[in-house]
Amino acid sequence: MSSVSEKAEELEERLVFDDQLADVMDAINNVARKLALRGQDIREIREAVPLTGTEVEVLREVLRSPGATPTQIAAATGLRRSNVSAAVRVLESRDFITKEQSAEDARYVRLTATEFAIESTQSVRALWVRRLRAAVPEELLEQTVTFRETLMALDQALRR
Repeated sequence: MSSVSEKAEELEERLVFDDQLADVMDAINNVARKLALRGQDIREIREAVPLTGTEVEVLREVLRSPGATPTQIAAATGLRRSNVSAAVRVLESRDFITKEQSAEDARYVRLTATEFAIESTQSVRALWVRRLRAAVPEELLEQTVTFRETLMALDQALRR
């Protein structure tokens, strides 16, 4: 049976761990904010079209899951179905995605990213890399890449 002091020590370790975890999430959030596109970036990327956060989230999910339905996109992103539908209309009107009738059930549509969306996304990703290379020592970039798989797994776990 655990003693009171052992339980107190476990609780203290848990609190320290949780604080460190919160620091990591805060740093990730700050890095994302610093890499967010701004006006000058949109001018730099010829094909960049300003999108809302919801539209970006829907487009990212379509790029990750080609052929997904709006309902699947809503489930994967945690967005309301009506918000996904509104974003899909905008993305389709701006030539970022196409809708195709589902072969299994004509009541459903499947979403696919256009070549324009893929090229735009590649341009944004290239801009992120240029920014990082300009501001961060190569050694730190190399260390950062070692966390890629862990962060990708964290992203997947949070999608469930």
